[in-house]
Amino acid sequence: PPPAALLPEAGALLAAGLAAAGLAVPLLAAALSRGTERRLAPARGTLAVRTLDLLAGTGELTVAGALPVRTAAVRAADADLTRIAARSAARTGAGAGLTALITGWTVTAAAWAGAMAVTGGRLDGVLLAVVVLTPLAAFEAVAGMPLAVQHRQRTRRAAERVHEVLDAPAPVREHPGEGVARVTAVAERWRASESGSALRGDLPPTGAALPGLALRGVTVRYPGQERTALTGVDLDLAPGRRVAVVGPSGSGKTTLAQVLLRFLDPEAGTYTLTGGPGAPGTDATAVDGDAVRRLVGLCAQDAHLFDSSLRENLRLALPRTAGNGAPVGPAGTDAVLHRALAAARLDRWVLSLPDGLDTPVGEHGAALSGGQRQRLALARALLADFPVLVLDEPAEHLDLPTADALTADLLAATEKRTTLLVTHRLHGLEAVDEVIVLDGGHAVERGTYTELASRESGLFRAMLEREAVTATHTSGLTDRLSTEFRPRPAPDCLPQLSGGV
Repeated sequence: PPPAALLPEAGALLAAGLAAAGLAVPLLAAALSRGTERRLAPARGTLAVRTLDLLAGTGELTVAGALPVRTAAVRAADADLTRIAARSAARTGAGAGLTALITGWTVTAAAWAGAMAVTGGRLDGVLLAVVVLTPLAAFEAVAGMPLAVQHRQRTRRAAERVHEVLDAPAPVREHPGEGVARVTAVAERWRASESGSALRGDLPPTGAALPGLALRGVTVRYPGQERTALTGVDLDLAPGRRVAVVGPSGSGKTTLAQVLLRFLDPEAGTYTLTGGPGAPGTDATAVDGDAVRRLVGLCAQDAHLFDSSLRENLRLALPRTAGNGAPVGPAGTDAVLHRALAAARLDRWVLSLPDGLDTPVGEHGAALSGGQRQRLALARALLADFPVLVLDEPAEHLDLPTADALTADLLAATEKRTTLLVTHRLHGLEAVDEVIVLDGGHAVERGTYTELASRESGLFRAMLEREAVTATHTSGLTDRLSTEFRPRPAPDCLPQLSGGV
């Protein structure tokens, strides 16, 4: 009979080899690498976190003498990741080696079967090359299967970590797009009002154009916590009214600010936005959180400054002021920026700089002092022209004279603007309309500065006396240090000795 064009035994060998390389080897690789691949993503995360902490806190760790310990922790995390990666690479190599071995066996067996067929006259000799080359080409389709299985396990573990975050209970109930038109109209009415904002050098408006807010019986609990952070708190922030919230650390001051910004929702009570006297209120928890933040702005104690110039850090807020009639062009923009800087008592310093607004601030504002960073953050908040402004511990981490001066400037810049000042310092609070004292999440006292200071017993009076003692102690310590380190006149013998030489 004439030679055949097909060789069934070679096809059977190829099918068996492909089944082994495409099914058995990937399953074996998956079984061997399951534990290793699941540990790889957490190990990388641990190394990244420890490295970032080490780089960010090098100065503090060096001063505390803890740098060697943290460096050793980074080395340990790196060694752990290296071991896991080495095991993963070994299993990848084993899978690739098994696939190559099966490929070789299949090609050899097919070549032997083809040679036997050619010798027996069942296969044309020219087709022997096809019998040998077909397995080589076919195995390219399954050569990457073991590695693909490992990557699948790795990505599954990474996806599980992502879903742990996505599936966590949300601190707020968002309503995308809900109430945006109403809240935006109130904000635009404020920004387009006759009196205008600090950007145009005038006082903020009063009356129907100015929004306010109100809390009634608000109770807040952080997700996963049993204890409430705030319990039954009331707040009236009427148009143009300034309220200060004070209290010891952990009393719930920052939590209150987060509620106003819709970063947290109360589990009980109401949060209402008002458009002015007689205007209907809007339930803030039933509208889009971004819409609320068009009305309520934040000047935080840790406001982020980008590694850029003063100008670029300020211009971040300019899109919000497009309707305020600012002059068009670079000169007009600079005029707006300088008005905000003047309101924050920073304009003279900026004008004294050789590069002015183009002066770089460094990473996280490293080129600025603590007070300058806070004043720059205030200027940016004023540029954003929020109808309601929340100042969260703006004088934190500053020395007492700087903190008191900054607080005074903040109160001057926010005169007749709806403002909530969250602070632990009591100096200068005579300028606000009401002071609320929080303790353990409860509003234990409220009234004007004079009323609270005149009470014989009470937390505010105790805080005021403690602050006075601290200020006296600090002032005395400063005087002693200045006296001890004051340059002293040279002894009389020094001129004689130098003259003798």
